[in-house]
Amino acid sequence: MDVFEAVVESWDRQARIIDSLAELVTDKNRKVTPGEERLELDMQLCHIHGCRKGWLKQSSPQHLQGLGMAMVQVSEDDWQPNPDLNIIREQVKLSAKAVRDAFTDAVAAGKETLEPYDHPVLFLQHMLWHEGWHAGQIILALRNAGEEPTEEWEEKHIWELWRGVEVWP
Repeated sequence: MDVFEAVVESWDRQARIIDSLAELVTDKNRKVTPGEERLELDMQLCHIHGCRKGWLKQSSPQHLQGLGMAMVQVSEDDWQPNPDLNIIREQVKLSAKAVRDAFTDAVAAGKETLEPYDHPVLFLQHMLWHEGWHAGQIILALRNAGEEPTEEWEEKHIWELWRGVEVWP
């Protein structure tokens, strides 16, 4: 695997982690927060999707094609997470692919920037950093709901994705 492939793979792995965490959000726990004045679980997912769309709009608008909304308008100035968690999850998956495609297309085209980022890698690394933070927020909210993922779940769905299966002596 060369460096470019490793960077793309790092995004794919992070996207799988977010997808796995999204599967832990249920109708029962979707309104739990990681702390006071923090986003509810369903809003964490909508925020991830919305940020991806926002940066794509600025950096690579052609990659917005096919992306929908994770939120629904309930009044003139009030938007709420879609009541159907499966729609939110699907939009998160679609926007992950759009970010991946924006990055790989920019590199393939020899672009030195991906506005407003100084380089396409910096665009993707910002996405990774941002989503890693939200992964922690989601886990903390699940803990607050008494539904923290087990060590075994985290090992399989987070840590093994980054480093492979670890063999303990």
